[in-house]
Amino acid sequence: MCGTFRPEDGNLYRAFVPPPDELVARTRAVEASMGGERVPEDAWSAFFSAACGAIAWAHFERMFLARKAAAAFLAVQASTRRRARPRSAFRCVAD
Repeated sequence: MCGTFRPEDGNLYRAFVPPPDELVARTRAVEASMGGERVPEDAWSAFFSAACGAIAWAHFERMFLARKAAAAFLAVQASTRRRARPRSAFRCVAD
């Protein structure tokens, strides 16, 4: 969504970093489970890319809320998969 330009910095070019595939997939799954009118396919391409495009406000709100829920889900899921650090140990080595 016009994410490569920042007017507050003099409109300098920023390299576009696409969102992770798992975030896109989870966002679309959350949106599909929501009640109401589904978001059209062209709105998704504008939402998750650097390409500018017009998105209806109702669709944008729906996608934004779905992305927020997906990001929270993935953050919680990642925090439960953290591995415990190995315990530190001291070794005595003879000189």
